[in-house]
Amino acid sequence: MLSPNLVNALDMAAANGILDYDGAAFITGTQPRYMGSPQYALPQSANLQQPTTDQLIYNNKPKQTSSNPLWKKLLFGALVVGVGIFGLSKLKKLPSFKNIFSNITTKVKSFDTTKIKNGWNSFCQFFKDGYNKLFGKKTTTTP
Repeated sequence: MLSPNLVNALDMAAANGILDYDGAAFITGTQPRYMGSPQYALPQSANLQQPTTDQLIYNNKPKQTSSNPLWKKLLFGALVVGVGIFGLSKLKKLPSFKNIFSNITTKVKSFDTTKIKNGWNSFCQFFKDGYNKLFGKKTTTTP
């Protein structure tokens, strides 16, 4: 006698298509409780006519060439050439790098840092004053 858990598990496997026969009857060697058992052959009426070829094979190979017409390719090529010429003309009008670096060095040398120092000091003083107001020692005056 098989445990009910094993019988239930085998019946669930048969119901879900994992087994196609009564597994519990096959293990115990008893008569199957429902249709299908490896001990008995299927009747000829149940013999399914399986196809000889696989119908799900994809035979239509996609084209390897682009489907864009020639006029689109030519128009895009002309656009790329035009943008390239425009970009080169703009690059020629830019100042040289020597002038850019000399201007940067003179600006850095003449930069006034007192504004930054004063701003940083006032920023720090704001938080110091707030901390002292909240957590500093409070002095009380006695008359």
